[in-house]
Amino acid sequence: MNKYVAFVILLMISVLIGSNVFLSFVVAPVLFSNFDKIAAGSIMQLIFPYYFKINWILGIVIYTIIGVLSFKDKEIVKSLKWFLVSIGAIVILNMAQDRSLLPMAQSIQNQYVQALEEKQNEKAKVLYSQFSTVHKVSSFVNITTMILEIFLLYNFLSFLKFSRNKL
Repeated sequence: MNKYVAFVILLMISVLIGSNVFLSFVVAPVLFSNFDKIAAGSIMQLIFPYYFKINWILGIVIYTIIGVLSFKDKEIVKSLKWFLVSIGAIVILNMAQDRSLLPMAQSIQNQYVQALEEKQNEKAKVLYSQFSTVHKVSSFVNITTMILEIFLLYNFLSFLKFSRNKL
């Protein structure tokens, strides 16, 4: 594999991991510790669409690069089988977050804010519970994605090491 192509793939994997870690362990805690939950949640809802789209687009780009390389080297797909499965899962999970979970959470949060403004405390309590459920699912998906991203990095570095030793 060309060293420049390998570098680009490593860079994209690093962006996936870095953005996930930064958003999960820096941005979200800072926002939620410095703003009220509704304001912090609103800010996160502005960030998430870009974050999820960038992640699934990067996944598709990585997948495509490996696909193009496979025209020249058929063994690359066999060598990177679990890498490709993982990148496919990352794309699907980020699309699910972007196209399904995020819109659900936004809708519930908007209804929750409206219920609070209208002093409908029971309705707000039910909506908060629904939001908590969606948030738990989204958090689980995010942690799963982070584990897959770390696996991607390990798997790709192992592939590069094995490829270099083969030459």
